[in-house]
Amino acid sequence: MSRSFPAIAALLALIPAAGHASEARGKSTPPAAKGCVEVSGTALTGMAGGPAYSAAELKCGTKLSLVLQRQTGRNGNLPAWSTIDEVAIVKPSPRHELLQPSYCSSSLFPQDMVFALGRMVEQPDGSYRSESVVKAWRVDIKRERLAAIPVDGLLCALDPAD
Repeated sequence: MSRSFPAIAALLALIPAAGHASEARGKSTPPAAKGCVEVSGTALTGMAGGPAYSAAELKCGTKLSLVLQRQTGRNGNLPAWSTIDEVAIVKPSPRHELLQPSYCSSSLFPQDMVFALGRMVEQPDGSYRSESVVKAWRVDIKRERLAAIPVDGLLCALDPAD
């Protein structure tokens, strides 16, 4: 039970962000490719006065990918989204997960939203910290792309109160 608790706690903590993102994207917008399922998603902060952005983790059969999307219009009351960048995700173990920007930061790119591929491990104080981070990407809104970054100086954390 203690091994699965960190994953469950991290997933439960992401529910508000993922729920908000699904609402922002609109449920009528299909995933980027036929047969793909959205595993998680998050609304991203764009440039003031610019278009809205979101990111989603998609599962297409056995393949996983992280996609960056830009709002390109409206479909009735729901926003319409277009995929503008995509990176493949290869998990080195089933315990690795895509860690969201609301919990991750990079000392090399302190102003950017960062996704990481790693594991969250419970600490003695009840908090969770990233471990075994193997890849990371920052959201480059100006260039509208996901840019790979070094994992040095990267930390994903979840406090007990979160």
